[in-house]
Amino acid sequence: MNPITLDVLLAGLAATIAGLTLQMIGRAAFSRFKSDDTKEIAGVVGLRVSAIFGIAVGLIFASTTAHLMSVKKDVQEEARLVATLYFLMEDAPDIAKSGVVRDNLRQYLKLSQSEYEDPDDGEQFARETSHILVKVCRRMALNDQESVEARWTKEEFQRSCSKLIDIRGKKRVGTMENRVSAPFWIFFGISFGFLAVLFGVFDRSIINIVFASLFYFAPGVTGMLIYAAADPYHNPGKVSAAPLTLLKQRIESEGDAEAPRAPGDTGDHGAPKTGAPKSGTVK
Repeated sequence: MNPITLDVLLAGLAATIAGLTLQMIGRAAFSRFKSDDTKEIAGVVGLRVSAIFGIAVGLIFASTTAHLMSVKKDVQEEARLVATLYFLMEDAPDIAKSGVVRDNLRQYLKLSQSEYEDPDDGEQFARETSHILVKVCRRMALNDQESVEARWTKEEFQRSCSKLIDIRGKKRVGTMENRVSAPFWIFFGISFGFLAVLFGVFDRSIINIVFASLFYFAPGVTGMLIYAAADPYHNPGKVSAAPLTLLKQRIESEGDAEAPRAPGDTGDHGAPKTGAPKSGTVK
């Protein structure tokens, strides 16, 4: 079973138990009043509070879900852009430093994957990850002395690099914030508790208990989903780094052994050999 599924079910069960307990307290409090009068008041007040509660929770749920989907899309886009950069360098071995760039991209993939899988420990090498990305983009700076083919490859490389830097910035900011603040949870708790106590005015029949339990279970499940989706970089709603993991495995399995390197390109995170490199003209 998915961990988030278990958390959602436990949250719904906890909300049901809490709601039924508050309902019993409400029944004891309303027992001194005439049942007909209290039921009429409870029906009118409960309807209005339930409407406000439902609208507020629905809006927050929609917002956090959209945020979660956006983060998942960014993970996929990050993997796609890295794959594009890697392909461009793999298909243009005559460009100087292309081997070094491929090595840097493999290192970037490893660090970025670690950030998603363990965001708290990932903070210690977040600066290094960003530095590698900037270094990769700078290595492919345009040079007017190169051939038309080499300049085209570098232009396409820079386009994908700009998008990857933007996604990197969104991830860095996203790990620092939570989409849902404390005032919403205060409103959520007060509204839920008030409605649960208010339901104590109704008869303790089987049908009423069943419907009340369903009512309590639904906010519990929704609340946990909101809590999880509000912070997609941490548990329990942490997004999967599967796209980056699969890309990393694919690149490692294929390897760079068959791809020739440009003159002066050492690869393996090294620096180009000393001396004047040859022109980047594609042969």
